[in-house]
Amino acid sequence: MRIFFVCLCAWFIAQLLKVIINSVKYIIDKKRGKVATKVTLATLFKLGGMPSSHTATVIALAASVGLHSGWDSDVFAASGVFAFIVMFDAIKVRLPIEKLTDAFNLLKDKVYGRDEEDLKKVEGHTFPEIIGGFIVGASVALFMAKVVGIFNL
Repeated sequence: MRIFFVCLCAWFIAQLLKVIINSVKYIIDKKRGKVATKVTLATLFKLGGMPSSHTATVIALAASVGLHSGWDSDVFAASGVFAFIVMFDAIKVRLPIEKLTDAFNLLKDKVYGRDEEDLKKVEGHTFPEIIGGFIVGASVALFMAKVVGIFNL
C-alpha cells in the first residue's frame, strides 16, 4: 500500500505542476495578446501536457519497487518493463494518433461541414513531457523513501 501511495503522490504532483505551468502560459499568452486557454479545475484531471502524469506514476512505481524490493528483483524488472511500455505508448502511439485525429477532423469538416461531431482526441506526449514526468516520478519516489522514510515505517 505504501508504493501505491507514492505513485498517487507522483500523479498528483505531476497534475498540479500541469496546472501551474498552464497558468503561467495563460498569463504570458494574455499579456502578448494571444488566444489563451483558461485554466480551470478540470485542468487538474486533463490528459497530455507537461509533465506526463502517466510517466510520473509508472516511474514512481518502478523506483519505489527498486528502492523497496531491490534493483535486481523480478518485480522491479516487471515494473521497469511496464514503465517503458507506458512511455513508449505515449510518444510512439498516442502522439501520432492525436495528430491523425486533428487531420481527420479537418478533412471531415471540409467534406461534411461542421455539422458532424469531431472524433475525440487522444492526447500523447512529446519527449520533453516524458522526461518531465520521469523527473517528477523519480524525485517523488526518492523523496518519499529517503526523506520521509516511507519504506522504513
